[in-house]
Amino acid sequence: MIERDPQRAASRSYDLIVVGGGIMGASVLLEAARRGLRCLLLERDDFGGATSWNSLRILHGGLRYLQTADLGRFCESARERRWFCQYFPDLVRPLPCLMPLYGKGLKRLTTFGIALATNDWLSRHRNVGIHSDLCLPNGRVLSVAETIDEFALVDRQGLQGGGLWYDVVMISPQRILMEIIRWACALGGSACNYVEVMSLLVDAAKVVGVNARDRISWRGHEFHGDAVINCTGPWCRSLVQPRDGNRDKLFQPSLAFNLLLNREPVSEAGLAIQSRCPASPVYFLLPLRNRILAGTAHRPWTEDVSYSQPSGGDLDAFIADLNSAVRDLRLTRGDILRVYSGLIPATKRGSTRLAKRPVICVHSQHGGPRGFVSVCGIKYTTARLVAERALQAIYGKRCYGTDGERPQTENRIRLEDADGMLSVDDALLAEELKRLVKQEAVVYVDDLLFRRTGWCDDPKTEQRVRGRIARHLQLDGGHRIDSDSR
Repeated sequence: MIERDPQRAASRSYDLIVVGGGIMGASVLLEAARRGLRCLLLERDDFGGATSWNSLRILHGGLRYLQTADLGRFCESARERRWFCQYFPDLVRPLPCLMPLYGKGLKRLTTFGIALATNDWLSRHRNVGIHSDLCLPNGRVLSVAETIDEFALVDRQGLQGGGLWYDVVMISPQRILMEIIRWACALGGSACNYVEVMSLLVDAAKVVGVNARDRISWRGHEFHGDAVINCTGPWCRSLVQPRDGNRDKLFQPSLAFNLLLNREPVSEAGLAIQSRCPASPVYFLLPLRNRILAGTAHRPWTEDVSYSQPSGGDLDAFIADLNSAVRDLRLTRGDILRVYSGLIPATKRGSTRLAKRPVICVHSQHGGPRGFVSVCGIKYTTARLVAERALQAIYGKRCYGTDGERPQTENRIRLEDADGMLSVDDALLAEELKRLVKQEAVVYVDDLLFRRTGWCDDPKTEQRVRGRIARHLQLDGGHRIDSDSR
């Protein structure tokens, strides 16, 4: 249970305070709790409400890293993908991925075949300890006929075959993040959303806690802890002193966005597509509940990090790229159902060249206070591993985690999409809503609809969902859930 009680949380002392409740902060909280640390997570908005909510949903095993012979990143990604399969088997599934091959560069059949064989050999332990339903087969090169059979709209001019491999897709990224926080709280951790950290508390050049404000009651609180890990992504500089020598190496924002398209999937596989234009990027088309999720497009970002939406021109350019890669799609901006956008780290501000390594900054080494670390992760897949390394930066390698199963949530209606909640009877829905609101720190209706469930993932059923919810939850003047419903 995630108990949102800032006043009670402020009455305790902690070994570690985690600032930021995206996948990076949630992972740090879990790894800290697994190590027996008294830990608290504070998030100024709702858990997973920024970039983490806008994920393309793929847990990559690292095939792309073979292109640059980055075996370290490959092995890390394959290992962490397996971790998600091991602990969240109900929230992930295998994803066949297909790339059409046209006989040029890395798209030669022999070259891609070698890459697939290398991928399978280097990840040969990927299915150890994994449920049979989640085991990933070896990849292979498909014939022209097989490729067309899998992807009927493929550009057939010059087509020589296709490369087929397997990754993992998250059924519900928001549920995974919430289950990570629930797991941490079951191990003794604490988490409060809508609590904004305003500044560090420092005594004798050492962090002793944070000064924060409850954004619901607007009361101020001091939270005392021996160490603070800053996981606030694009906002990370707000807690870092201007004289800190490593300040400029922290998160440099770049815009990334995905589009949910009002089109039926063109393949059961995730499609890696690319236009014939020189240096054009590779995009993925994923089947998502009878729609297409397309991504990821990247644009430079020099604006305020509090706003991260692509412009109309950005959307048109992405649509044009997709139409160039799959000519028979004939997409227009009117086909866009939802834009998922967020800021991810680049090598420098105003660039789309993405960071290749996470940043773990121990601020005491650069003029900052002792016990303060900032973490900038780069992938949902490897967030847990980066969290582990961030803890080691404070506590050393002696800080090992304990094994243990994730506590199961007894959901009696399906949370991943709207089908279950629209068909269940009123009595059961009311009971489950009350349980969710109470156990998962739900404050606003959108917390429930977007970040505890996937009930509004499809905009076409959103109004029906909101109508049913409104009949069962009392709203406090607007979108906030009345305390009687909690």
